[in-house]
Amino acid sequence: MTGRLRGLLVLVLVGVLVGSTSSAAWALWTATGSTRSSVTNGKVSAAISGTEAITTTYSTTSRSVTRPVTLENAGNIPGTTATRTVVAGGSTPLAQAVDVAAWPVAAPADCTADAPVGPGAVRGTWAALPSLRSPLPAGASAVWCVRSVVTASAPTNATTDVHVVLTTSNATWVSDTVWGGFYLNTGTDLPTFTCADEASDHNYVELRWAQGGRPEDTRYAAFVGDRQVGDAQPGRYGRITLAPEQVTPSAGGATTVVVDIRPLDADGRPTTDVAGSGPVTLFTKPDAGPAIRCGA
Repeated sequence: MTGRLRGLLVLVLVGVLVGSTSSAAWALWTATGSTRSSVTNGKVSAAISGTEAITTTYSTTSRSVTRPVTLENAGNIPGTTATRTVVAGGSTPLAQAVDVAAWPVAAPADCTADAPVGPGAVRGTWAALPSLRSPLPAGASAVWCVRSVVTASAPTNATTDVHVVLTTSNATWVSDTVWGGFYLNTGTDLPTFTCADEASDHNYVELRWAQGGRPEDTRYAAFVGDRQVGDAQPGRYGRITLAPEQVTPSAGGATTVVVDIRPLDADGRPTTDVAGSGPVTLFTKPDAGPAIRCGA
């Protein structure tokens, strides 16, 4: 091959390379396209239901109400639902005189008037109830069984408006507040027991109550909240004595507790009826012995 021919071949090859590279570069820099994407923002939200069914008017034959309340994480991320209670109107002393126990249950059907208070319970009054807290996945709900029992210290002819306020939180995110409300009312016929301690030197108190229309063989027991104190007695005997050691130890100063006398069912379990209620006070004698007296 002559030198002139080799030169022509080199020029042709360079032209081909330059042309093809230019075309590739042009295709690379002028190609366009689009992609679609979406982002779901985390959201915390809360919902509450069932509180309206707590509304009740207490009477001699209806001193307790037990209802399920459902708390829901209505957002799209996990969170913890938590409540607080507010006396929104009416009688604060009535809200303070209603003992409350609340505990988680698997379903609303498990919250019945005779259901025992379960694990995880919180206790207080409607004026000061610890928070009902439930960690929940997104969209899940928790059912709490709420039992309200009016005590003898409740004012008569009173009404209180209570709100259960709920939020859901995740780290620093907190949902808007939602609430469910109800009314509690009292009439004039709430039963009290007769308490005597004059001859006991504060070693015990004797509680008597009205038998009413109950059969004479009905048995009764004294309770502080849901805890039985002292021994059960038949209605024909008509009285229960309580020593300070049977109720609760005094923590130095005077401690006042509300005692309810409740009829028992055929299996020896307390019913929701209350035959009599009232306060007793535990204290320490000057000789450091435990003592108990009637009243607050």
